[in-house]
Amino acid sequence: MKIKMLKTMPGSIDGVTVIELQAGTEYTMTDAARGVRRAAAYIRRSEAVEVIDAATGGDPVAAAPVRKARAKK
Repeated sequence: MKIKMLKTMPGSIDGVTVIELQAGTEYTMTDAARGVRRAAAYIRRSEAVEVIDAATGGDPVAAAPVRKARAKK
């Protein structure tokens, strides 16, 4: 998961090593559960936003099913 920091603050991209995360910089979080949890915490606290990768389209989002009108009998 990629995030873009909105604030400069100390933090971690792997859940172990603490570095200074710079505002405006994109970081690739580790794919381990702790990296995903850290990213979710930064996003939840409005300290970062998720970056959607244009090449892959990011995580697929399931579209709501479209209901077709039934013909009257």
